[in-house]
Amino acid sequence: MTPAQHDSLIAKLIARLHDDDPTARRNAAGALRLHGGRALPAVAELTRLLADNDPSVRQEARRALERLRPSAA
Repeated sequence: MTPAQHDSLIAKLIARLHDDDPTARRNAAGALRLHGGRALPAVAELTRLLADNDPSVRQEARRALERLRPSAA
């Protein structure tokens, strides 16, 4: 079982990163950013969002990754 499966909130936020609504994707990325190291299981999905069609989603994914990557070190 992955860490995200142990943490239902993080798992739900990761699932929202796939939502059809760009606002939902952006908000999920922002929420993950606020969880710091707890949200490390989301790094791969946040990285995928760097190529999202919506600029606000890309920006929030970038902010989240900037916050999470130091935690991974």
